[in-house]
Amino acid sequence: MADLTSSSPAIDYTSKDFEGFRQAMLDHAARVYPEWSGRNTADFGVLLVNLFAYMGDILSYYGDAAAREAFLETATQRSSVLAHAALLGYTPASAAPATGSVTFVTDATQTTDVIIPAGTQVTTAFIESLDAPLTFETDAAVTVPAAAGSATVAVTEGATAGSQTITLNADTVTETLVLVDSLGTSDGTGSQAFTLPSAPALVDSVRVFVGSDAPVEWQVSTDILTATATDKVFTLTSSDTGTVTITFGDGTLGAIPDLDVPIYAAYRVGGGARGNIDANQIIDISVGIAGIYIASSSAMTGGREVESTESIRTNAPKAFRAQDRAVSLRDFEDLALAVPGNAKAKAVGAHYSAITIATVGADNAVPSDDQLTATARYVQARTLTGVYVDVVPGTLVGVNIGSTSSPVVLGIYSTFRASEVVLAAQKALQDLLSSQRSSFGQRIPASKLFALLDSVPGVEYVTIPLLARADGQQSGVQDIICRDWEIPVAGQIYITSDGGQ
Repeated sequence: MADLTSSSPAIDYTSKDFEGFRQAMLDHAARVYPEWSGRNTADFGVLLVNLFAYMGDILSYYGDAAAREAFLETATQRSSVLAHAALLGYTPASAAPATGSVTFVTDATQTTDVIIPAGTQVTTAFIESLDAPLTFETDAAVTVPAAAGSATVAVTEGATAGSQTITLNADTVTETLVLVDSLGTSDGTGSQAFTLPSAPALVDSVRVFVGSDAPVEWQVSTDILTATATDKVFTLTSSDTGTVTITFGDGTLGAIPDLDVPIYAAYRVGGGARGNIDANQIIDISVGIAGIYIASSSAMTGGREVESTESIRTNAPKAFRAQDRAVSLRDFEDLALAVPGNAKAKAVGAHYSAITIATVGADNAVPSDDQLTATARYVQARTLTGVYVDVVPGTLVGVNIGSTSSPVVLGIYSTFRASEVVLAAQKALQDLLSSQRSSFGQRIPASKLFALLDSVPGVEYVTIPLLARADGQQSGVQDIICRDWEIPVAGQIYITSDGGQ
């Protein structure tokens, strides 16, 4: 029997690009058709080889891309990362609107009190980057006294969506009109999906009503696998652009809306960091109310973007690892990160009967009191009996590099423009201390800063006269050492140049 291994060529499975496919086909052709020796690009056989190699290159690329999407660590599409997070039972943080307060004042000539209804829209001046003003709505009705009287009311960024109203609890003392969008009617099948017409929708604001004469509110479910066939629940999914889709049950996991009944949704659009504005930026009432004007507004805070893809990639496995219980310090940290709005967490405890968790939000934002309370409740419910959990804001420690009188000196080669090198050095330091690269309890050796600045193109030598914590003694150069609950951030950075153009 012939030895097939000696005559069969070895296959290079790693050669999957155009040149690899092309060479493999030409090598094969040389063995099968030895009489064909022409390799001119005008040769029709070479043309066919090039076409098949091109097709193989494209198919190989998409095959590799599809394989990457199958793993959380290598997935590049946000939709893939969200799907992996769902498999791990992790709910990414949704966008949140900024909140604050507005003070209304009546004209001195106003003879009667003025009632401002809940949901009254107030706006900022025109913002070029948004191509529109920012809109806020009052959270409650407020009565402003006559004759230069004033009243302050809480406001939330965003606007209530909807083009029609429905009546809840008709003919009762709790009768309420709700502004909604019509999503269509039920076709009676399982797993029906409806998309909210306006975006970006605030996920936490979505309410769904089913029925025409007496609409019934259905409840959102975070775990449809626990629903029964009669539970009137739905799930929410949000796309990269903020478009929200509502999905009902299949008759086994969650009920199916009856055939031909209308479906409505009440929700708000807005949210994000854009709503975090300075005080007195809200100046107009969208629909004018006679005899009243806006006197002032507080700074608006708490607005945040949807959780980033990289944050989901990092936090989803941690939430799964904790398995909904806190035993080790790492469990406490992982559970804290499962609460929407927390980007970093550090658990500290001398003993396991009292645990303190320090947290910060995206971009090292200081969490609100409500955020701290929500985190404490979430983690406390998953701890062992007798363990007390306290959640506090993480401490941001400014890192001062150089000073006005003794700045960092960069020696610049004569062929480089000094201003550009200094700018690159400042950017390198800002990146080193950015929220993406900083962490709790981080230590920054002075040698790392020397090496970082020395690696900037155009730098010949580096002199750092001052490296210190902003809350410490401002002299000398010392390693920056942060305690477990502290995160280093950029403080004052002063750089000058010596030489260059």
